Amino acid sequence: MEEEMLFRDKHGLPEWRMQCKEPAIRHRVLHIDLKGPKIPVEIFAHLLETLARWGINGVLVEYEHRIPQLPLPYQFPSYDRYTEKELGDLMVLAQQLGIEWIPLIQTFGHVEYLSRLKGTRELFENPVWANQLCPSKPETRQYLSKLIKYVCQIHPQSMRIHVGQDETHQLGSCPACKKRMDKLGGRMELYLDHAKWVWNEVFASGRIPMFWGDMLLGEGRIDLIAGIDERVIPLPWEYGTTGKTGRFVIYKGFRPVKAQFRNPYREGFLPYGPVKSGHYVEDLPAEDLEKIGGLDSETGYPRDCPQLRVMAKTGRPLWGTCAAYMSADMPFHANYIRGFLNPNQMAETLVELGGEGIIATMWARGHSFAPMNAPWTLVLFNIAQFAASSWTGKTSPEDLRKRAGGIASELDMPQKFEDGWILDDILWMVSGSNYAAGSGAKLSTIPFVLDILKKAGVSGCFGEGLKLALAGEHIQNKLRFIQEECKWWYPTRKEMPAVLRNDMKKRLREALVEAQKLRGPFQRYYLKWVGDRKSFNVWWKGLFDLDSRISKDIVRLF
Repeated sequence: MEEEMLFRDKHGLPEWRMQCKEPAIRHRVLHIDLKGPKIPVEIFAHLLETLARWGINGVLVEYEHRIPQLPLPYQFPSYDRYTEKELGDLMVLAQQLGIEWIPLIQTFGHVEYLSRLKGTRELFENPVWANQLCPSKPETRQYLSKLIKYVCQIHPQSMRIHVGQDETHQLGSCPACKKRMDKLGGRMELYLDHAKWVWNEVFASGRIPMFWGDMLLGEGRIDLIAGIDERVIPLPWEYGTTGKTGRFVIYKGFRPVKAQFRNPYREGFLPYGPVKSGHYVEDLPAEDLEKIGGLDSETGYPRDCPQLRVMAKTGRPLWGTCAAYMSADMPFHANYIRGFLNPNQMAETLVELGGEGIIATMWARGHSFAPMNAPWTLVLFNIAQFAASSWTGKTSPEDLRKRAGGIASELDMPQKFEDGWILDDILWMVSGSNYAAGSGAKLSTIPFVLDILKKAGVSGCFGEGLKLALAGEHIQNKLRFIQEECKWWYPTRKEMPAVLRNDMKKRLREALVEAQKLRGPFQRYYLKWVGDRKSFNVWWKGLFDLDSRISKDIVRLF
């Protein structure tokens, strides 16, 4: 039925596919993270159809607890999991649409979700904080061997298997791993020993392994990358790059650029703090600076996507990973600046370096115990922009402005709003930083944007979701502004005029009522388009419960 489709039926291909008959980058993949909401199967199918139309030819599906079966005695509740038939039908559809389905399973770090099941304690490096599998326990290899075989069995058409392996920060913390680490030569040698074993298990099933490259690249261990089987695909990821230069690199540790801390004697901002001497980008040896692409001659900042530039020098087929949505973005909706410009810049860099593939991640939560992220439907603007940039390779500001109307039409949004605003402008307003102090800065911006959207009569999956998200963000800003007011007045609260005190208490009551009224329509939207009731409740609780409690408790002091 039409009302259940993500967007109205479109005739013909989108503008960017008409402009360029062949894609600029061969593999254009969207990451779908299922540790957040369980996407309704019908909507999942419509998403695949939309992605294929936009020119996306791969999906990287991260399962976690949504996988039909785990090789363990206990399983997650059936309502949390997809069935093999549901996934099989979706994979058949993907194949018909020309979309490669790449399953992602965790084989090292980010296994918090397993700790929810009985009988998994012996698998972890540190059972007190069950974040990582222990590579030295035979139980780990038994579990992973069965998991890989099962995943290959239910994905008969998937030639690539992503095995995770990122952010293994507990590495070498258990006694057995410490001994092996000393014997093998270090932390990264221990990491690579386990990683290679996993890759060989994937090879044994006739598939090609992919893995996140942050551990080896972050440590600057290009020597170890050089020894990896040529069939293995490392995936460097860069989420902070939004232009031709950056303010930090992650290479031999996190390194901010020292140049940004020099007083420019003009308005500016500092996203990062200074670090110890010897830990800046400029402190890298000349040969390492050359590997990351050098420093910009005008600003002294590192060039964009330094890890991609390092990987390009290895001679391996080059893939890169950007982020359409990351967990550090906004809680109600995507960041339509970083999440738009980061994929755009990475597409430009991959075209420059002759890259084979690009993946845009769309994280549903940071890990299984982290807050739920914003609805994935509100990332569709960034996904459309990613699709256009990776298909055309056209990434200049002029190119982006030219295709703004086409992107809006794809999302069933007006090409023009009142006063000449376009969708790109509106989304910039709600994502941009405000120089005014605190939450009060957006107390005028969001109502302004909401009024524009309502006058334009926007509706549908993206438009209706955006209105609901901004209404929720506005309520949260009201609560946080009240908290800021209390901080201002607390030392002299006894002298606070009664009219101001009463007004503050009235605004608190109104905000709490507004949040309660918004819950119903937002839940209906969420269940229709986004995911399951359990995920909605977790998300909503994270948005309002704590702010409501803090606001009520603080105001009682006045």
